[in-house]
Amino acid sequence: MRKILIPLLYMFIPICLCDVHSQTNRPATEKNVERSERYKQYQQTIEEAKKKLSSDPENGDLMILIANNYAWQEKNDSALIYIDKAQQIKYYNNDLFDSWLNVLLWSHQYEKLIETIKIARQYNYTNNENILRKQLIAYTELKEYNEGVKLAESPENKELINIEDISYLYNNLLLKRNTNAITALYSLDFFDSYAPQHLASIGYSLPVSKHTLAVRLNYAKRFGNDDVQIESDFYYQLKNKSYMYFNYGYAFNASLFPEHRLGYEYYLPLKHKMETSLGARYLSYTNSKVFILTGHIEKYMGRSWLALRPFYAIQKNFTALTLIGNYRLYGKNPFNYWGIELGYGNSPDDSYANILNATYNDLKAYRVKLEKNIAINRISDLRIGIGYSREEFKSGDYRNRYLIELGYKFRFK
Repeated sequence: MRKILIPLLYMFIPICLCDVHSQTNRPATEKNVERSERYKQYQQTIEEAKKKLSSDPENGDLMILIANNYAWQEKNDSALIYIDKAQQIKYYNNDLFDSWLNVLLWSHQYEKLIETIKIARQYNYTNNENILRKQLIAYTELKEYNEGVKLAESPENKELINIEDISYLYNNLLLKRNTNAITALYSLDFFDSYAPQHLASIGYSLPVSKHTLAVRLNYAKRFGNDDVQIESDFYYQLKNKSYMYFNYGYAFNASLFPEHRLGYEYYLPLKHKMETSLGARYLSYTNSKVFILTGHIEKYMGRSWLALRPFYAIQKNFTALTLIGNYRLYGKNPFNYWGIELGYGNSPDDSYANILNATYNDLKAYRVKLEKNIAINRISDLRIGIGYSREEFKSGDYRNRYLIELGYKFRFK
């Protein structure tokens, strides 16, 4: 089975990438043709408006029309020239500020955008919803998260922050500002003929400069044994939104967890809202060592998220393959989502299955898990999961495993 699955896996990932690329290329070609036609219309409108402006040089409406058509062609510098002409004749009204704010946003001039919003308020610009939306984007891009949160929480914006996209921007600011987090997890496993098994963890994560450090304490009570593991993760941010992941764990008894656990992975963003990674894990049990190759590929599609992760475990006497697929469907609030996980094999990243000597890596398992993440408020969320696994407990003998999982996360400054 594994001899078939491994080459299939290496065939599957490139095919998926090519398929995604081809699917995005076909409509992209059509969009390029449509865009070219639109740009011709924009340019024609500009030429006609300029002719009229030459005979009516104080016509602010024509200046704004020209600015808009330049901006729609992504010629923001040219658009700002005609916005400046409208300012010179003091043509201050909602139409001018609509165009001006859009051009500054599209050209990523966030500091000027905030300054212009102050001018718009002076001249009684009435679209408060537009002002708030653009200010929140500007504060996010400038990494002035605290200022953005204060603005969103001000009394005059109390009703506006309930608008769907503004609420999303506000939640995103809170997420980026509240970089300290406490997490807790508890899971309970039921078997056909064994007492329930317990796993619990509590963790704390905090920013270290632009990087992130997380520490967890894991406790397991299984098959008459107890074990405690302390574990740390470090996410090292690189340029172009890529980053590296480092992991180390130490078990005090080494009766359920590996005595030493090491992990490394390099994450690279791709086009079309995709990400991929390549890494390794090393587990040192009392009587055996396990080396694992892993990686993943994921893609966002609107409010959907799809990911595939393989593990290839190498031990002294055998090798083993695990495949895990995940799908999530997000609600209006990104902390609200439904998720489903399908798995073949025993995942070395799942502490639930750890037993002495890592013998479970070579056993078959077919798993499914359904989970629901619920936003309690804007700074905390609750995750509930239920799962079923049909797994080998020794070669050729299978049992049923039922999982109940409860997780909580609280974010603060």
